Amino acid sequence: MNYKVSILVPVYNVEKYIDRCLQSLIGQTYRNIEIILVDDGSTDHSGDICDRYARKDSRLKVIHKENGGVVSARKTGAEYVTGDYVCSVDSDDWIEANRILNFVEQGAYTKADMIYLEGYYKDYDNRSVLIETSISEGLYLGKQVIEQVFPMIIDTKICFQRMIRAMTCCWGIKKELFQKIWKKIDDRISMGDDYAHILCCLLEAQSVFLMRERGYHYVERMNSISHSLNENALHGVRVWTQMVRDQMRLSGCDGQLYLHMVFLELWYIMNCDYSLLLKKQRKYLYPYPIVRKGSKIAVYGGGTLGTQIVNALDYTEDYQVVIWVDKYSTYQPLPGHKVEDISKLADALFDFVVIAVLDIKIVEEIEQSLLKNGIPEYKIAKMDANVIGDEDFWEDFEM
Repeated sequence: MNYKVSILVPVYNVEKYIDRCLQSLIGQTYRNIEIILVDDGSTDHSGDICDRYARKDSRLKVIHKENGGVVSARKTGAEYVTGDYVCSVDSDDWIEANRILNFVEQGAYTKADMIYLEGYYKDYDNRSVLIETSISEGLYLGKQVIEQVFPMIIDTKICFQRMIRAMTCCWGIKKELFQKIWKKIDDRISMGDDYAHILCCLLEAQSVFLMRERGYHYVERMNSISHSLNENALHGVRVWTQMVRDQMRLSGCDGQLYLHMVFLELWYIMNCDYSLLLKKQRKYLYPYPIVRKGSKIAVYGGGTLGTQIVNALDYTEDYQVVIWVDKYSTYQPLPGHKVEDISKLADALFDFVVIAVLDIKIVEEIEQSLLKNGIPEYKIAKMDANVIGDEDFWEDFEM
């Protein structure tokens, strides 16, 4: 089967990374590909670099446009794809040489509307971490897509377990479905456009194949869009979650998937503005039920959520942050706070260690390390899915 695969790459001010990305794409062992590069008004040399590669390889097509954001760039690129399937790569990331070959040989032969590629690497400055779950390969047809695949996006029994991820880079999608859904995505979405697209595709797909393929490298950099949440982010969450809910109603599955959407909305609220979760009068730190008001807290986690929690607690008298720690980070992301090494916990006086991490596997690793370092189990606070229930966060919080 000689499927043509389109690779869509939005490009904006990534001159330090785009060479490595493009080298990885043109170096694919599977040759029947087209590479659609959408230069979204870059102000550095990113667009020029794309043009230089396109002059050397006819499989590359460069579209230059005024800056309109990542949604605008993806929508523009979607109009130009001509492959049987569309895969997505971010311009600061890169893929291993056999990724598209594996996609075609293991996934495309099923002719599924959507193909999920499980497993990818997070590349940091000094380490690379494999992110994967224990899903088995399999083809899901008809009602199985809604009943079995969609719930894998986020569990409602464990905070916040995701067996599969709604990241565009993890999916290959048939061109017609890919284009149809991108036309519906609102340009105002600044965070969550990938979830909006993938979830709406799932609601219309008649077949999904899950396969294992670790060949994607997601490059973590502090100045990327995922680390620079702006005041429009929450509004974007409102727009895309409402879009997905509307699509659910049209598909007749809004009732059975309601709680999954609550968890997804909460996940995004926690990444955008944790202070919203403090506006309700609760006797505990939501969703950490063992952390009662008046507690002295050690926060474990130097990422987005940890920063959100510490920042929010600065403006409340209900809880006191006495120390902020992380295994890998010792820096100062907020005025008046420094992320310390975890060894400093031994000398700190606190009632609870709040694990401010959303990846359940990492949460479990942190818990074990805390226990090994002498922290009593009753002082370790993890999120509890049992306290996330009937409340509709969308209606309860003013965005």
